[in-house]
Amino acid sequence: MRATPDDILGMAFFARVVEARSFSKAARTLGVSKSAVSTRVARLEQSLGVRLLHRTTRRLALTADGVRLYELCAKVVAGADEVTDVAAGATTVPRGTLRVQAPPGFAQAYLTAPLGEFMRTHPSVRVDLRLSDHVPERLSDEVDIAIVIAGRLSDSGLTTRKLGDVRVVVCAAPSYLRSRGVPFRPQDLVHHDCLSHTIRQAPDDLRFQTDEGAVSMTSLSRLLADDARFLREAALAGLGIAMLPEPLVVDELADGRLRRVLDDFQTIELFVHALHPHGRLPPASVRAFMDLLVARFREAPWEARRPAAAPVRRTKGRVMPVTEQDARRLTAIAALYEEIAPGPAAQLQGLAARAKRLPAAKIPRTSVTMNSRVHLRDPDGSDRELSLVYPWDAGRERISVLSELGLDLLGASVGAKITEGGRTSTLRAIPYQPEAAGDHHL
Repeated sequence: MRATPDDILGMAFFARVVEARSFSKAARTLGVSKSAVSTRVARLEQSLGVRLLHRTTRRLALTADGVRLYELCAKVVAGADEVTDVAAGATTVPRGTLRVQAPPGFAQAYLTAPLGEFMRTHPSVRVDLRLSDHVPERLSDEVDIAIVIAGRLSDSGLTTRKLGDVRVVVCAAPSYLRSRGVPFRPQDLVHHDCLSHTIRQAPDDLRFQTDEGAVSMTSLSRLLADDARFLREAALAGLGIAMLPEPLVVDELADGRLRRVLDDFQTIELFVHALHPHGRLPPASVRAFMDLLVARFREAPWEARRPAAAPVRRTKGRVMPVTEQDARRLTAIAALYEEIAPGPAAQLQGLAARAKRLPAAKIPRTSVTMNSRVHLRDPDGSDRELSLVYPWDAGRERISVLSELGLDLLGASVGAKITEGGRTSTLRAIPYQPEAAGDHHL
């Protein structure tokens, strides 16, 4: 059965009554008398053969049929509003339906407040928010504004406004790093489980450029997903190392649930963009929301949530020669283990804080550094060969830097007395030291 013009007008009046929750308020909005509104709704009920509203002296209530039909009538009214917006073009009064697409995690953290402000300021606008990480090449008829986090955008024929810069973070849960180790170079990722997003803007977007060529996280990944929120949760659960926009993980980084890795090699830049079609004057609702976003993101909200760098704790005691690279690595290890081994971690932090930073070529060849192989002579005259390693590599003859013996060895010189379990041994020689071998980049 085709709707008559009277039916369509009745649908519009019915939808306005429901939205206003009053015949009187709806009449004022529509610019007609209350009796005209009541008559139109009654005619619609008669035409459809159903009762839409329960009327009392104090309030209106929708019937079951009214609830179902209101959703359909509201779409008719919204469609008419959009036609009016497009036709008017330059109108200064936002109204109708504003259809927005945004990444789910970003929308949850950073769009709730702007959307709330927009809806309070423009009560005649209905917002239809679609959540997707997809970066559109062009906007369909179903979306007015798309907010995306991306690097380079293709020439899509869309008007683009940059809302902010975004750092990219490579991160993992402490539990994963303690069991699988910390990657200190991009090349180390070949030994790890990587988590990657399937939506990519260009072949080199998620690659590290190194002296040995490009290292791609995507090609190394064991788990790929098209939702950044899922990748964040997977990283938190200890499934692997993820590369994510910082706004999505800034709180998890601040409270230590995720740890940064490979920051020294991070050169990837992303931006928050707001896209809308050009070639015609956008509706007032689009212009108003774009202006609000630009104002809201003038100072990136995720910047304020980033914690300040912790002060370096200077302590007195033994000073060891170390490269700047090793000092940063040892500090990272101390932070990673401070929850489960607070005493040794604090000692390691102290050693790193008071270390004497030197170029690799100037590290004394008679001092123990990370990955050094050493000879210890025990009191009974027997010799042992040991290696000083990071905790996850520890084994029978591989001594963790966080152990009592490892902390004594780090920075010790040939001839030093090393106490272990009540016995005192002598550091007799260092057959291998990374700096001396040119392997200080390990």
